[in-house]
Amino acid sequence: MTNPQRRKIFPHLEESKKATTKQTKERDDNYDNAKTTKAAKAKQHPSVRKKNGTAYGNTGNNKKNQSGSSASHHLVPLPLAFTVLLCSGLFWISSFRDMMATGKPILDTLGFLWGQVDADANFLQYTKSTAWYDDSRGWKSKQGGLSAVLPVTTDANNMGGLFVRKMSGAAGLAFQTAKLWPIVFHSPPVFGKKGMVGPSWSAGHFDPLLLLGMVGDVCLSAFYLVRLEELTNGGAQGVGKAFVLAGFLEALVFALYVTSRRMNKETQSTSGRANAGTEEYDPLDDPSTLPSRIVARTVLIVSTLISVVSLRDLFFPGCILSFIPRDDIYLEWTGAFLHSPPPDTVESDEHGLEAPLHAGDKFVSQLLGLHISLCCMLKVISAIGWRKGSRSIGGNVDNEERRGVVSSKIIWKTQAFGDMLLLAMLRLFTPAAKSASLDLRWHLMFVAYEMFILCTLHWFVSCLIFT
Repeated sequence: MTNPQRRKIFPHLEESKKATTKQTKERDDNYDNAKTTKAAKAKQHPSVRKKNGTAYGNTGNNKKNQSGSSASHHLVPLPLAFTVLLCSGLFWISSFRDMMATGKPILDTLGFLWGQVDADANFLQYTKSTAWYDDSRGWKSKQGGLSAVLPVTTDANNMGGLFVRKMSGAAGLAFQTAKLWPIVFHSPPVFGKKGMVGPSWSAGHFDPLLLLGMVGDVCLSAFYLVRLEELTNGGAQGVGKAFVLAGFLEALVFALYVTSRRMNKETQSTSGRANAGTEEYDPLDDPSTLPSRIVARTVLIVSTLISVVSLRDLFFPGCILSFIPRDDIYLEWTGAFLHSPPPDTVESDEHGLEAPLHAGDKFVSQLLGLHISLCCMLKVISAIGWRKGSRSIGGNVDNEERRGVVSSKIIWKTQAFGDMLLLAMLRLFTPAAKSASLDLRWHLMFVAYEMFILCTLHWFVSCLIFT
């Protein structure tokens, strides 16, 4: 008995399905191995196939091996990270002590490194920072912390002097964090929807930071070197020599790594430039533009004005700037008229003879000016010092973000954190300054606005990359 065949109700659907499968197989380049893979292997030299990973049939792991080998080129060299951790870490600990525990000799535990156990204690005696440190009540004592800030300024508590020391510590933390955070805590780039995103060592994203850090280290070392004789007379030559050596050593390492990376960098690929002329021109994507015009305008307004005051405190302490409201009250509140009275003034007649006795106060005041000037240098140069650059950043790096924007974001992130510290200190001392007829509201608004712009632009650019 013959089985009856079932009648196809919709025969045209079966025919269209077969036609679609046939067309899909014809369009698939990997389907016909006899026409594609074998012919390509026949034309390749064995050495080339071995180099590409196809000699032994391991093409599946080729892409994985390339990504694994190239990941090491994105990370910061380990010796550089250790150097920054040791050298900048020493400055960071000292600045943290000045901000959070003014007058506490923390660095005496490292005295065996420079052969003087009480060098830090003598250094604090020289700068007169021990006036706000008291541990007589144990854990209930203020010990120079934030609780030592009083709401009213008197001649006995000298809140202006404490303001200078804590602001110097906050500004020093901001500058040293700009080197420690990106280098020591650097993570490899990640892959977003637009390709690889994040700073890469082989692409040169860290070169501007190293160059600016080298300038800052030389300035700090030169400052301590010039005042080394005074530190020696105060019995703090051990700490002074340690700071000088750490700054010059880190600057030397930065210079060597930048020079070696630029000498050994690979030639830039021209594949990205070949397609640049065929794409539609976007004015906002011009490589000759600034990384961010909003940040550039903000930094030029805020940081330039701050740098004028900080450079005055560094090179011309005690000089009154007439175009700044209540600048004379600020100088009197911070004790500048005691250690650097202006010539031919009433302050010079009253405090001119005793000015050398306040050399430690002058040292701290100039150190504050230097720290704030270095932070302003980082912000100004990262905003207007370079351009966005080309998309083709060299090597095998598939980074769709501009080189200049990446380098600027590295600095903007840390300086936003630094402005946050300065803002906290200004807000903490606002009642004490008000009792001395000094209004810090304008200072708070300026620093807060700059911090808001740096945080917003860094977050906004990062979100645009991953969308």
